[in-house]
Amino acid sequence: MRLAFSRFGEHNASNIVILHGLLGSKRNWFGVGKALSDLGFNVWLVDLRNHGDTEWNDKHTYFDLAEDIKNFFKEHGIEGSALIGHSMGGKAAMVLDKLHQGLVSKLVVVDIAPVTYSRNFENYLKVLLSIDLGIFESRPEIDSMLSKFFKEISFRCFLMQNLKLDDSKSYYWRVNLKSLIKNAVDISEFPAINSVSYTDTLFLYGESSEYRVADHIDIIKEHFPLSEFAPLKKAGHWVHVEKPTKFLEIVTKFLKTD
Repeated sequence: MRLAFSRFGEHNASNIVILHGLLGSKRNWFGVGKALSDLGFNVWLVDLRNHGDTEWNDKHTYFDLAEDIKNFFKEHGIEGSALIGHSMGGKAAMVLDKLHQGLVSKLVVVDIAPVTYSRNFENYLKVLLSIDLGIFESRPEIDSMLSKFFKEISFRCFLMQNLKLDDSKSYYWRVNLKSLIKNAVDISEFPAINSVSYTDTLFLYGESSEYRVADHIDIIKEHFPLSEFAPLKKAGHWVHVEKPTKFLEIVTKFLKTD
């Protein structure tokens, strides 16, 4: 599967590939991507399968995502790249690294651990799928409907980044909700892989996040013994949005340290 992407920076600069989380897209990372390119990196922002501008597929396991990313590296001749992954993208990045050690020079895992989490996200996927977008004529109308289920304005704005208009001016979701619901168990889990990664890895996470990375440090060190940890105070799951300056400072220092 060919992955849609955007790129910032010069081809002769050090590569960074960035993977978004569930219901995200490369667009969510434009600010970070542009900032990293200004700091001298060649940044590739990728839409994972069933998201953004990449095609849809019934399968959505971390093995599928890892294979897609490996093929993306090969297609674009990317070698010795750092890899940043947030949430679902972080799990995909870890699986890729454990399966193909040496492909990635450094790994940054953002607010996720290599463990099984609850499937709370499945509920809001089903809510989105249940909404008949054809009856709405504007985004404010859709936001009003979503507000009955999701009180946080910032979360609704995040969800609505997945809205698009077709040629007949009707709204649709540009994420494959049916496939994500079908594969919810696989998305929530971290697959068993009989290998240990010796890639230099940074786990950067929000101290206020419900994903509670700090609770899983022992497990993380079993999988990634060369791990470093960077908790961000007063930050939740979307640390790159909530604390962009600190996020960039920590990531840049890690990537530029030999």
